[in-house]
Amino acid sequence: MPDNDDIALLTQYAGGNESAFTLLVERYINLVYSTALRQVCNPSHAEEITQAVFIILTQKAKSLAPKTILSGWLYQTARLTAANYLRSEIRRQHREQEAYMQSTLAETDAAAWEHVAPLLDEAMGRLGEADRNVIVLRFFENKTSQEVATTLKLNDVTARKRVSRALEKLRKFFTKRGVVLPVAVLTAAISANSIQAAPVGLAATISATAVKGTAVSATITTLVKVTLKLMAYAKLKLALYIGAAIVLVGGATTVALSSDRAGDNAVTGEIFKNAQEKYASMTSYSDEGQTVATVSGSTLTTTFIIKLARPNLYRIEWQQKNESAYSTTTTKPEAVWSAGAGDFLEMGFGVQKQKGQETALSSAVGISASASSSIPGTFFKMNWGNQLGSVSGEKQQADEKVGDVDCYVFTSELKKGITRTLWIGKQDFLIHQVRNVTSAEAEKAMLTKAAKDHPEILASLAIMGFSGITSTETHTNILVNPKLSATDFAR
Repeated sequence: MPDNDDIALLTQYAGGNESAFTLLVERYINLVYSTALRQVCNPSHAEEITQAVFIILTQKAKSLAPKTILSGWLYQTARLTAANYLRSEIRRQHREQEAYMQSTLAETDAAAWEHVAPLLDEAMGRLGEADRNVIVLRFFENKTSQEVATTLKLNDVTARKRVSRALEKLRKFFTKRGVVLPVAVLTAAISANSIQAAPVGLAATISATAVKGTAVSATITTLVKVTLKLMAYAKLKLALYIGAAIVLVGGATTVALSSDRAGDNAVTGEIFKNAQEKYASMTSYSDEGQTVATVSGSTLTTTFIIKLARPNLYRIEWQQKNESAYSTTTTKPEAVWSAGAGDFLEMGFGVQKQKGQETALSSAVGISASASSSIPGTFFKMNWGNQLGSVSGEKQQADEKVGDVDCYVFTSELKKGITRTLWIGKQDFLIHQVRNVTSAEAEKAMLTKAAKDHPEILASLAIMGFSGITSTETHTNILVNPKLSATDFAR
């Protein structure tokens, strides 16, 4: 069966064909097992990691993109799962040394491989997905350049260049760590030693546990749960920072609507004008609320309290709770504030003084899930975060309620694939809710851009697949011109 039918086999498995999954296990078990063994240096631990990786594959079978290079995906998942294993109590209780690995090497390769093996997977983790895939295909699977080109749908020249580029990155990585080897020696060592035969019978065991749900050890269950949890949580946290980037880059522009809806435009413009004037007339403001962000089966809930006063007083406090199918964690409270004698930001590593109001509030956008931007940006009429500055193309939707408040509803496309919905009170002309929805395609594009300097982060996130991001920010207990004193802003 040709190698390029991997996704077709996954599709068949997702449709109930267990034998299709068994074929994939038999095809890639040595790759996964070898990756795990190289890191944990213990065959029994490597078997557990291998089982965990294929269980993860069963859970991701329906969500992998059609263009996924499955060998590269499995390699990266095995690397991350093994790294998780090494950080756990299990690894500290059952430590083994390199002796097992080295005893299986041919004498002619031993000298080079002895230096390469301990660093190889860290080096592979520093590569971007495209570079890592070509290394796995060319030297882990020992495909020819033409076969690599066919798999990646490239011409032979382009494929060779990509392989050469990835090899040069690997060589530089090893050189910086004192392992100076010619490319030919490096590639020979990887080709000859990177794949070790998995124990006889392991493939059958995996097919029984991963596909048929046969009971597995507590160790494997923990590995699967923790690995999936870490992937989802890392992705959700980065998604919030990406949302912050949208707020900061978007800026404030004038509402400009198409002329074919002149009547609607006039109504929309009047509503926005009334809301702008309402915020401009305030001397102080306070509210409570929460932002709920969801991605890849994980939910991050940020509860916050906002207090604002002119000309430059503010305090925004927040706390976050991360919930997934496997656990719930709550962070310590964080805050950004100014009491008139400086601007400060308190994060997990302590309090830092900021250069000014905009610096402090913008620095807190991502970690506060935008609590420090949307209302403060509107109240202080900043060049970013101002929800009433808007973008062109606001479309009025059917009225809705947020809690007990009747609201006008408007939608607009901030960027391609990223839509904002805004709820403005019909009586008070205040913002009661903001929702940003990012499509899977836009999510992938922004994650790629955000992680360009850290490809290992993107590789970890890509394993989870891209399902889109939804973030809903709701404001309650709103008070206009409350009596606030200096103590309300002190920290």
